[in-house]
Amino acid sequence: MNFKEDELQHYTLIEIEQILHQHERSLMDFNDMPKPDLKVLKELGNSLWRQEQQYDVLKEGEEHHKLFNQLNPEQQNVYKAVLESVYNNMGQLFFLYGAGGTGKKFVYKTIISKLRSEKRIVLPVASSGIAALLLPGGRTDHSRFKIPLIVTEDSICEIKKGTMLAELLIKTDLIIWDEAPMSHRHTFEALDRTLRDLLSTEDSSASEKPFG
Repeated sequence: MNFKEDELQHYTLIEIEQILHQHERSLMDFNDMPKPDLKVLKELGNSLWRQEQQYDVLKEGEEHHKLFNQLNPEQQNVYKAVLESVYNNMGQLFFLYGAGGTGKKFVYKTIISKLRSEKRIVLPVASSGIAALLLPGGRTDHSRFKIPLIVTEDSICEIKKGTMLAELLIKTDLIIWDEAPMSHRHTFEALDRTLRDLLSTEDSSASEKPFG
């Protein structure tokens, strides 16, 4: 495969690398070529990460504005506490309790739209398929985190380091788990062990933190 110099100038380094990859080549094979940021290349090659970056920022911002103006004082307290943790990288855990119809999902949707309007990654999951469908971009907990169907006290999620899902979880700003009390405690313990292991690759102290 040959490129003329005047043809190359119409491509970015990222695009050239992607074209070369299709032919099992890389920019690393050419000593005189500038090299793109490997971290950027890794992100672009992660389809799961790209999927979470495809939300319409303006649309999410408009949705957030509409929802936020309807929050009551108690819901605003939850909203502010969660965002404070996200923005300051505090890694806090919150348990939102309330009877059906008290607006828990409304709070979730408001937080989700806020973070997605800022290109942040939030992963909403639920313990049942029906509940997951009611969350924007929601998935079941077993589907998203590869939790074994049969979990024991020693189970871990089927997520290997360096995979697209592992890299996505490392970059995730917030996980929202709806209907959490419906799940067996072993599912949370499996995710806890998995996230501690994955996140400790970039921060050794994560292995001692709940859910990393």
